[in-house]
Amino acid sequence: MNWNERWGELIVEELVRHNTECFCISPGSRSTPLTVAVAKNPRAKSVIFYDERAAAYYALGHARATGRPAVVICTSGTAAANYLPAVIEASVEQIPLLVLTADRPPELLDTGANQAINQTFLFGTHVRWFFDPGCPGAEFTAEALLSTIDHAISKTCHPLYGPVHLNLPFREPFFENAANEKNFEIKHITEKKTYVRNTSFRKILPNQEIKDLLKNCPESGILSIGRVPPDSLDSLRKLAEELAWPVFADVTSGLRLGNNCPNRITYYDQLLLEDLAAKWEIDAVWHIGFPPTSKRWLTRWGKNPATQMVWISDHAERHDQSHKFRWKIEAEISEFCDQVVTELQLEKRTKIIPAKTQKWLQASAKVESLLEQHFQADAEKKEIDDFTLTRRLTEIIPETHGFFIGNSIPVRAVDMLGSGKGADIPIALNRGASGIDGLIASACGYSCGLHRPVTLLIGDLSALHDLNSFKLLADSPEPILLVLLNNHGGGVFSLLPIVRQTEIFEPFFGTPHHFDFRPVAEMFGLNYSRPNSINDFVKIYTKAVQEKKSAVIEIFTERTKNPQQLESLRQKLMKCAFESS
Repeated sequence: MNWNERWGELIVEELVRHNTECFCISPGSRSTPLTVAVAKNPRAKSVIFYDERAAAYYALGHARATGRPAVVICTSGTAAANYLPAVIEASVEQIPLLVLTADRPPELLDTGANQAINQTFLFGTHVRWFFDPGCPGAEFTAEALLSTIDHAISKTCHPLYGPVHLNLPFREPFFENAANEKNFEIKHITEKKTYVRNTSFRKILPNQEIKDLLKNCPESGILSIGRVPPDSLDSLRKLAEELAWPVFADVTSGLRLGNNCPNRITYYDQLLLEDLAAKWEIDAVWHIGFPPTSKRWLTRWGKNPATQMVWISDHAERHDQSHKFRWKIEAEISEFCDQVVTELQLEKRTKIIPAKTQKWLQASAKVESLLEQHFQADAEKKEIDDFTLTRRLTEIIPETHGFFIGNSIPVRAVDMLGSGKGADIPIALNRGASGIDGLIASACGYSCGLHRPVTLLIGDLSALHDLNSFKLLADSPEPILLVLLNNHGGGVFSLLPIVRQTEIFEPFFGTPHHFDFRPVAEMFGLNYSRPNSINDFVKIYTKAVQEKKSAVIEIFTERTKNPQQLESLRQKLMKCAFESS
């Protein structure tokens, strides 16, 4: 065993001692010491990928589900560069990720040697820490190597979750000849616990801050919730009930779908239509977590901020693009909620829901009734549109599934029009940088991390971006149902002003194509269906759930009709009687 082999063994063994359960490997020669070490370690669970981009997105999805860093391993050169999109998403969304890139030794750099590029700080400011220990050898001790791995894992989680990059150059030969094995001895670490035990710093929010917050807040406001840690949802529900303010739960929060959030204004986005927004006075906004998806809600912050604007998050990053929030509270979300609830209960307030909250709830119920009538009328039509399909899907996803939502039209449709009467299910999106690449791979990793089936809703361009990941669908341990909205191009652009410039819109923004995904599904042995009505979709989807096999359900829609659909809804909302609200 030579230095390369021993380092690979020590690195992987230390990682599994940190309960790292997902190693995403893209085969290559230079990364041989790491790949072989994973293959030989009985506790290392590995997934093999054809390409690095899909591997990184899969790892991202897995880490999103588990809250623990997944590991990606690749060879040198452009292989490592393909990790960049997922690394950016992990950085913005604060998802733990450990990137191990193999590299050529320093004597081969800047010499024209094959597959040798400058990998130092390859991911720039998008990683929480970068380190290159140099080639394996006696100078860098086993203890130093182990503490490096321990520090890398710690930096994926503290003080801010995100990606870490270790660059590991290896000299050939990657394995030592049997005759020379005894010439290389490294101290063997026999303990079964990690070499370095890291205990993270924990900040406790002074109770006086809570007292000041409640003393200065008005009787009524809006509790706005973005993406938050899943383990904080129960505390948020208690806060929502005790505070008794209207709750604007973003699609990323885990509280937007299902009947699982007290005082939720399910259709707040619709009530913030420009012609209606003036009717809704807002005295305070407490926003918790990551920024919301709704453009109307974000616009309201900037144009008509409340008297009290407070942002609560569990990190120190600045996420206020409106620049109107004058109070930033950094605290663990659950602890903040529990402290506020305790103070509110000490005040022995009446349990009557405030009049302003009742006003919002009544208005949201009217929108619910209007939407049910509007979409029910389309159930038998042979022509399916993106919004009707999305709403119906949110009503029928079973509670055993997770829900991964694509960007562009899918996330907007779910956030604006998704039903609040479906199942209470875990939801995930790559909403940090909002890319449309790697979504299938991310959903597959998310399913693996959840250990449950997942329904994935994406558009056709997203699917074209990630064609290679159809193999991951076919190999997924848990069934993944890909609901694919195919409007033959970039449907979201039809909602933008550029659509009026007809001479350039279609070729430059519409990105038209005439592909369907039946041949792709057949290529990878996936069940394929094409519904011809909403009711047909419900039957096909329900059957796919029962069969417990990954499948592709492709729905053909016309993107040019999306603006008409939204305008029709807007007109109906304007006619809806909100005078009594």
